[in-house]
Amino acid sequence: MSEEAAALRTLVADGIADAEFLAHASLLVDAGVPIMISGPSDTLTTRVADAFALASPVPGAAQSGRDIEIESGHHFEWLADPTGIGCMDPLAGSAPRSPRSSRLRIRGLLSGLDHMTARTALRALGRGFPAISEASAVDLASLLDRLRSDPHRLPEGDLRGLGLVVILDESRLVAALLLHKGEATERRAPTLLAVWDARSRAWDDFAWAAAPDAAQRCGFTQPEYESRRQERLAILLQGERQ
Repeated sequence: MSEEAAALRTLVADGIADAEFLAHASLLVDAGVPIMISGPSDTLTTRVADAFALASPVPGAAQSGRDIEIESGHHFEWLADPTGIGCMDPLAGSAPRSPRSSRLRIRGLLSGLDHMTARTALRALGRGFPAISEASAVDLASLLDRLRSDPHRLPEGDLRGLGLVVILDESRLVAALLLHKGEATERRAPTLLAVWDARSRAWDDFAWAAAPDAAQRCGFTQPEYESRRQERLAILLQGERQ
């Protein structure tokens, strides 16, 4: 990951996010956990999303894997059984792709996409597709409220599948939370991973509490996860040591 991590290292160097959080987050994205980047600045949101995309290439990209760019009017021709998630496009389902070698890039979720395209793309996450998404909401509550209400009307189960949600302000990460899938009767609160403390002008790190869950999502034992996190952290801090 050393070369691919260059874009993430610039986020650390420019004070947009800290290396501790990015070490956790990049491991989760590597494992296919969806990530949602949301904030008022489209420029910063895209920069952070692109950094994660560069640091975590699509598995199998040299063969059949690739990022699938979602734009308004997208036909979802790569999606098997598209009607199962409410996609009625007659061109859908003609060439199914595997979630193991594909990733969705969803830009302008709340502002640039028509609501049917946005809804179908997010519902596809329930089929196991990883995604890097961008939105304009300024906090988690407003993001979820807008997705669960008209015109999107995303089911609660799909909202819990959004994965890692990173909230930005105009200049930096202000909060990062990990949403939990579960049964309809199970409503686990999101786990707070990091938050910006304006008084101390530093990030408070809470990711240690989520380490067991993060390790499970990545398919590692907790010692394996911690070892890989330390390796990732050392790579991300290389720029500060030079």
